[in-house]
Amino acid sequence: MITCAILDDISNIQKADYHYTTILYPGIENYEILQRVMAPMISESNDLLLNGLRDLTGTVWTVKPYFSSDWKFLSIILGFNASNANYFCPWCLCTKKDIGNKHKTYIIEKKMDQIKPAFFDSHSSIKPPPGHIKPPLLQMIPLNHYIPDELHVMLRIWDRLWLLVIQELKMQNRFNDLTRAKIISEMRRIKVSFHFWQDQGTQNWNYTSLMGGDKEIVLKSFNFGVVFDEERAFLINSLWRGFYELYKNIKIKETNSTQFANQAKQWLDLFLTPSQGEPNTISFKMGLYRPKDITPYIHVLVNHIPEFMEQHYQFGLRAFSCTPVEKKNHDQVSAFFRKTMKDGGKGIERKSAIFEILYYENRSMYFTQKNTVDKYPKPQHIHIKKW
Repeated sequence: MITCAILDDISNIQKADYHYTTILYPGIENYEILQRVMAPMISESNDLLLNGLRDLTGTVWTVKPYFSSDWKFLSIILGFNASNANYFCPWCLCTKKDIGNKHKTYIIEKKMDQIKPAFFDSHSSIKPPPGHIKPPLLQMIPLNHYIPDELHVMLRIWDRLWLLVIQELKMQNRFNDLTRAKIISEMRRIKVSFHFWQDQGTQNWNYTSLMGGDKEIVLKSFNFGVVFDEERAFLINSLWRGFYELYKNIKIKETNSTQFANQAKQWLDLFLTPSQGEPNTISFKMGLYRPKDITPYIHVLVNHIPEFMEQHYQFGLRAFSCTPVEKKNHDQVSAFFRKTMKDGGKGIERKSAIFEILYYENRSMYFTQKNTVDKYPKPQHIHIKKW
């Protein structure tokens, strides 16, 4: 699904109904499929940027395009490497070997002019920067207008932090029934539904995949003192609360980019807290994590988010959040099951579910734009407490 929204419409930018579906297709995300399905949109976008948008009064509006998505989709659109490649960053030339170098600051050093189709010609003497393996699909958008999605920054870094906690418990042979019960009890205390279960085939332990809201609650409130000693818990709690503060500040338009950069570097210093003393001695003090535990999203948080904050201050990074797009996706999945024939029907009654979803969305958009009062208001959720 590809949607578009009007960034200047600040009051509605976080509402799913104001993100308009331009492309919806069944299938996987890959470069070749997107190249085909996006061709008409790319052509119209080029015309829009070249000639502007003329409204009914004859006024011509200049359009400035921006792009935001999760890492995988952004990489496909840019024709770039996967995030586990040596050159993993779409914006700079950092390598996997240097990802943990906290003494070097990386900036947005690449330009869209360096990765345009001409440079992928085998006869061209100029080659694109390493990592760019195919021409970008949306080359009309400047590279510094490809904005990291703050929602996925939080989700993926949370995943890494949680995995590191689970790995530590396993390395200490403490990932047992008692520890799992303590984690579940602590999740219950902060009102997050969470469970462990064992895979019947592999005997591996799986756990609930939390949604963004629940992950944010865990960042803010989970006390790791339930599974670690006081000193260790203090370190890990500080790391999680520090990231929660960073995430909150990403979403605040007024956040000072320089202060955020310093705060992010301090957080990375905490993440890379080294061990002290000799192992297996009384004086040994265990640190936190290693440079190789840093992920591409952590690299972006520390190095590039402050830059994007400064460059796009007029909107704020929250304006580029994919949260309403995720809600849009949820709404369309609901529409598929509740308001379509699921590609069923016979003869002339047979309709594509995608057609039905977009038809319903277009009707809703028409009535929204015309300020038509809904005959049937949206249902309200009422919570009744038992006394």
